[in-house]
Amino acid sequence: MRAFFNYLWIQFKMDLRNKGTLLTYYFTPLVFFLVMGAVFSSTSPLMRSTLAASMTIFSISMGAIMGAPAPLVKMRDSGSLRAFRVTGIPSGATLAVTAVSAFLHLFIVSLVIYFVSPIAFHSDLPAAPGLYFAVLAVFLFASVGVGMLIGVCAPGQSYATMLSMIVFLPSLLLSGIMFPASMLPQILTWAGRIFPATYALQSFYGYAYRIETEMSAAISLCAVAGIGLFAFLLASWRLNRIGKSEQT
Repeated sequence: MRAFFNYLWIQFKMDLRNKGTLLTYYFTPLVFFLVMGAVFSSTSPLMRSTLAASMTIFSISMGAIMGAPAPLVKMRDSGSLRAFRVTGIPSGATLAVTAVSAFLHLFIVSLVIYFVSPIAFHSDLPAAPGLYFAVLAVFLFASVGVGMLIGVCAPGQSYATMLSMIVFLPSLLLSGIMFPASMLPQILTWAGRIFPATYALQSFYGYAYRIETEMSAAISLCAVAGIGLFAFLLASWRLNRIGKSEQT
């Protein structure tokens, strides 16, 4: 366990020293939050009241989907994953450390948004802060899981970027964080239900803000957790397959 935490601390510091990681985990989401927070708070009362939730979903989606796959892809390209296996470090440990590091970075950004939103944009604090952070943790788990899955499936950095964009843009546009999902055509509304961001927004509305939702908050939260569990299991299976193929 001590070795795991030492590895985690090293990975966390490596992420902080990587300009691309800082860009996707911290800089871009926080700049977007400041710009769009000013827009949303002046144009839509609902968006202003739930600004922390919607901007947190954006930030986590961007960081987890666009940023989290990069360390795994780099380790595969450089041969580090193979070296780890040779020295006795299992692939599952590498996946877990990368995922926990991403989780911690994105949780820090989420805390910044949570505390700054009421001060800078006069947004409402959640009616149930405990449930807010419970939903946040589940959504972080799911989003990081999707990021890990992209990282182990993409054969290279360019493919990872392409896959990340394919997942990120629909998550942003179809989940309801930019505009109400009810404004979309029915087919796009159903397409948006593929992504955890859609269910996370409903969970935040129902549990944290006590707002009437289009879908059951409980079912939505279960959907987020299910997507995350499926993504992690598939990522672990894929990583094990890569390890076995490299041994033959």
